[in-house]
Amino acid sequence: MRKIATVALCLLVPFIAGAQDATPVAIHTVTVPEGTEFSVVTVDEINGKTAAKGDIVKLVMPAPIAIDNVVVVGKDAYVRGEVADVKHAGHFGRGGSMSLMVTSVTAIDGQRIPLRASRSKAGKDHTGATVALTVLFGPLGLLKHGNDVVYKAGTEVKVFTDSTITVHVPIAASTTP
Repeated sequence: MRKIATVALCLLVPFIAGAQDATPVAIHTVTVPEGTEFSVVTVDEINGKTAAKGDIVKLVMPAPIAIDNVVVVGKDAYVRGEVADVKHAGHFGRGGSMSLMVTSVTAIDGQRIPLRASRSKAGKDHTGATVALTVLFGPLGLLKHGNDVVYKAGTEVKVFTDSTITVHVPIAASTTP
C-alpha cells in the first residue's frame, strides 16, 4: 500500500511543481456558422489516368479563416478530400471525368470541421474527330483516344462548412504586475 502511494505522489509532483510556472490561458469561444464559404487548394497534381475512387486528396488552406477577428483555422491547415468518382478516358475519343469531394478541415483547437464541396471536371472529348477520322481513314480512326482529367497542384476548390461548430481558441492571458 505504501509503495502505491509513493508512486502516485511521484507522478503528481511534476504537475504540482509545473503549476506554479504555468501561464494562465483564457479560452475564446468562436462559433463558425454553417455555410461559411472559403477556398482550399490542391497540394499535388491529381491525374485521372492514375486516380481511383476513394483515393485521399490532400488540400490546404491558402489563407487563415477568421471569425470576429479570431483565427479559427490557420493558413496551410490540412484539408481532407477524396476522389468521389473517376472515369478514365476511352477509345473512340471519349474523354474522362473525375469528381473530388472535400470532407473536413482541422481547426486551431484540433477538432475537425465537416465540409461540403465537390468539384467535377471532364477531359476533352474527341468523339466528333474520331468519327471524321474513321470516315477518312477507315478503322484506324477508331484508335483515337480521349483526354484524361488532370487537376494541377494549386487548383482552387470552393468549400462550405457543413454544420455550425464551436471552436475554442486559447488566448494567453496578459498578466498585470
